[in-house]
Amino acid sequence: MASKKPRAQANTTPAVPLTTSKTSLRRYFGEKPEPESKSKMAAVEKSPAHSAPSSPAPSESSLEGNDLKTLLSQLPSKLDLELMFSKMERSFGDKLQSLHEEVSQIGHRVQTLEEEGEASALHLTNIQSLQQTHNEAILFLQRKIEDLDNRGRRNNLRIRGFPETQQGETEDIILLLTGLFNKILGRPLDTVIKFDRAHRALRPRALPQDKPRDIICKIHHFPLKEAILQKAKHLREIKHDDHKVLIFQDLAQSTLIARRALRPITAALSDMNIRYRWAYPFALVVTQQGTTYSISTPAEVQAFQQALKLPKAAVEDWTGLTLGQTSHASQKNKWQRTPKKRRRRIPSGNEQTTSPRGTTSRPT
Repeated sequence: MASKKPRAQANTTPAVPLTTSKTSLRRYFGEKPEPESKSKMAAVEKSPAHSAPSSPAPSESSLEGNDLKTLLSQLPSKLDLELMFSKMERSFGDKLQSLHEEVSQIGHRVQTLEEEGEASALHLTNIQSLQQTHNEAILFLQRKIEDLDNRGRRNNLRIRGFPETQQGETEDIILLLTGLFNKILGRPLDTVIKFDRAHRALRPRALPQDKPRDIICKIHHFPLKEAILQKAKHLREIKHDDHKVLIFQDLAQSTLIARRALRPITAALSDMNIRYRWAYPFALVVTQQGTTYSISTPAEVQAFQQALKLPKAAVEDWTGLTLGQTSHASQKNKWQRTPKKRRRRIPSGNEQTTSPRGTTSRPT
């Protein structure tokens, strides 16, 4: 009989701890290995002879394969990824669509605003052009009215300096002016002068300590009035009944405002010994070396100064003043104005009244 081979002795190698395989896998997934607990007991050496027999341990490769399969089974599948990306795509698509609609609406509104802005700018340009035309027409009409007013005053003289009589006393202005004008003309004081009218300025009587009101008279004959005015200009001082008297041409209020506005120009002309005169319709005229320069509107002031080499001076716009512009202190914005309360009108006896319910009733 064949002899039997002796049975191989069982492998009594101690089991390999499982922590090595797990630790080797965890480091790929970012896990930190658990620290080995150190025993306070002294280590006991076990001899292979006294150790209990153990079952054979699985290999490291098999353990890693099982862990990989578990991890891979937990990963999302292709279908899951497709569903997730489709949801994201639909969400982004909806948001982009709403954003596109909002941008389109904003673009439409911006385009509308630009068109309205261009239309408003064009409308404003037309209004400014029309306003300029109206201003020129108003200025032309104003000059015409001013000229008519001055033509109506061409025979008038304004006398300043005669004190007023006490209230209740009668003042013979005709007799007073007759003696004054004959004295200026060098004629007998009782020479007759025809007056159309003569009176004090039409304003309240002045107090005794205030300046007296001017006397305004209209002489019937224009040449006589001009002779009196020219004689008075050449006299240094006019005195009558121990009163210093000044004689002026009676002018429209708008003409006086314009002359007052041109005082810087006339002062500069006087300083440079340049003769000037006032013309009608209103104008400041200077004739120098055969050339005539004039100012009739505020727009001509700068050219007038440059032509005569006058120093620059600020001149007010007298056309705005003569048109009746109010000062800034008296102007109020619309939102500052206090609305007027409507007064409830009391119906008369023959009128019908309507009640809040709509029924009409006739007063008894």
